[in-house]
Amino acid sequence: MAVCVAVVSHNNSPKYIACVNPDNELEFHYKVHTSLDVIEEKLSNTGKSNTESREFYLGILYSTEEHTIYGYVTNTKVKFMIVTET
Repeated sequence: MAVCVAVVSHNNSPKYIACVNPDNELEFHYKVHTSLDVIEEKLSNTGKSNTESREFYLGILYSTEEHTIYGYVTNTKVKFMIVTET
């Protein structure tokens, strides 16, 4: 089940974060920011000359015992992340 959804702009500032339980929102902010490092690493590995064939769905970005974070990046580098319970 999805417990948090985040939309992050091209300059890595969070635009929208919604959590099922608002008491745990700070924990999910941390996990989303941790996943941004993984996104930047995956985007830098694809190279700048290969932007047409770049995969937008990045798959699992970060996983813990309780949660798994999946990511998607648009062609304008807006990032969508979903946190699910494991």
